[in-house]
Amino acid sequence: MSLFGEIVLPVFVLIAVGFVAARRGLLGGEGVRALSDAAFLIFMPALLFGAIARVDFHRLTPGAALAYYAVGLPLFAAVLLLQAMRGRGAATATIHALGSVFGNTVMLGIPVVRLAYGETGLAFLLTIIAWHALVFLSLGTLVFETSLIDRRPGAERSWRTLGAHLLQVARSALIHPVVLPILAGLAWSAMHWPLPVPLDRALAMLGAAATPLCLVLLGASLAQFELRAGLATAAGLTAVKSVLFPLLVWSAGNWLLRLEPLPLAVATVTAALPTGANVYLFAQRYRTQVGETSATVALSTLAAALALPWLLYRLPTAAL
Repeated sequence: MSLFGEIVLPVFVLIAVGFVAARRGLLGGEGVRALSDAAFLIFMPALLFGAIARVDFHRLTPGAALAYYAVGLPLFAAVLLLQAMRGRGAATATIHALGSVFGNTVMLGIPVVRLAYGETGLAFLLTIIAWHALVFLSLGTLVFETSLIDRRPGAERSWRTLGAHLLQVARSALIHPVVLPILAGLAWSAMHWPLPVPLDRALAMLGAAATPLCLVLLGASLAQFELRAGLATAAGLTAVKSVLFPLLVWSAGNWLLRLEPLPLAVATVTAALPTGANVYLFAQRYRTQVGETSATVALSTLAAALALPWLLYRLPTAAL
């Protein structure tokens, strides 16, 4: 009861607060966008930089990220191939592959992992987040944009356009307000510089506001998604994302990589997170499978409400 009451229940209470506020009109579209900008440009960067700048990376191993991506990348390719074999177009296949592996690592993952596993657990999560958007969104863009290239005369120009586009994707990922503070924190930690007390306290205050704000915003965002459209497809993708992915990550981390309990727990919980809203934005950008994707985001978040408490109960909850 302590685990549920102290870690899991507060998370979903805050999500419910945002959901109800949005449905009752207390948080309109403009308000959600303004708060989202503040969260991702001010509060979240402060949390990420402060957390990773304080970490002694001699205590960390790359095992959590290795287990996550050793399963995530083949799973992405497998879903993509399966959809192609079923005659689905590149756009649909790409969206389904992203929906199967791209998790809500920031708005839900950071609060849950930080509450359950402390600052050291958060540092393990950040080793995954640092590459998350760069790897999966770049792969999705590569697959989709490559399928649009006309291989008739003039294709060489199309390939140059694709290369320039992918370079822009990589650049945007590196200077993303989630990735950039992680890289800056890594550099600060590598220099073994202590954080000045005023800066440390300011970062701590901003970081403390980031977690509840992100969870309320997540609830408000869910209120905008339509669950009924594409429910059958969403159920299949949710099963892959919420059951198969974490099961494979745990198996690889436990039996193949022989990870310590904490990185194994962080990698498994991260894999069990619901499909991230960035997949919905990706679908909107390419105007394909928007209904199915919004249903997947909503349904996988509901599934996480059941899966995460069980995982947090079964896996270690004490940070190293």
